[in-house]
Amino acid sequence: MVNIFSRKKYEKTLRELFIDISEITKKAFETMTSAIVAYVDGDFEIAEKEAEKTIKLEKKQDRVKEELFARLYTRESMVFSRSDRILIIENIDKITDKIEIVVRKLTLDQQKIESKLGEGIKEIASLNSQIGIEVHEMVMSVLDDFKKAEKHITHITDLRRTIREKKWELQKLNYDVQKDFLAFRYVESLIKDLVEAANRAEIFADRIFILIHKYTI
Repeated sequence: MVNIFSRKKYEKTLRELFIDISEITKKAFETMTSAIVAYVDGDFEIAEKEAEKTIKLEKKQDRVKEELFARLYTRESMVFSRSDRILIIENIDKITDKIEIVVRKLTLDQQKIESKLGEGIKEIASLNSQIGIEVHEMVMSVLDDFKKAEKHITHITDLRRTIREKKWELQKLNYDVQKDFLAFRYVESLIKDLVEAANRAEIFADRIFILIHKYTI
C-alpha cells in the first residue's frame, strides 16, 4: 500500500544545496583566477582550458539553482523565508554570471599585456579568489552563526575596497603603457569586469547583512 502522505526523499537537503551553490561560486572564482594568470603570462591554451572549467561550473550552478527553486515550496524548513531564500540564490547566481563573462572575454582575443600591468591584473584576480572563499564561508555561517557570518561580510567589504583602490592604479597604468588602442580597450574592459565580480559579491554580502538583522529583531 502506497502512503500518499509520505514526503519525497531527496539526495541532498536544502541546506546542503545552498552550501553547494556557494561552493560552486568559490570554485568559479578560483578557475577564473587561474585563467587570468595564464592569460597574462601568455599561456593562452591553459587560459582557455581554465575558462572552460569556469563556464562548466556556471552551468552546473544553474542546475543546482533549478533544483533549489523547485523545492522552495516544499515542507523543508530553513531559517529564511522563501522570498529571502530566492534572494540568496539569485545574488549568488549573479556573481557567477559575471565570472563567466570575464573568462569568456579571455577566449575572444589574445593580447600581450605589459608586465607591470599584468602583475596588477593577477593581483586583482587573486583578491577576487579570496572573496570567493569568503562568500562561501559567509553562506555556510549564516545558516548557523550570524556573528561569524558578519565577520566574513567585513572581510568581503575590505577585499572589495582593496580591489577598488587597485583598479584606479591599474587604469592609470593602462593609459601610460598600453600604446595599442585595441590592447588598451581590452585591458580596460577586463579590469572593469574583474572589479564588477567583486562588486556583486559585496552587494550580496550587504544583503546578507540586512537579512541577519531582519531575523535577529
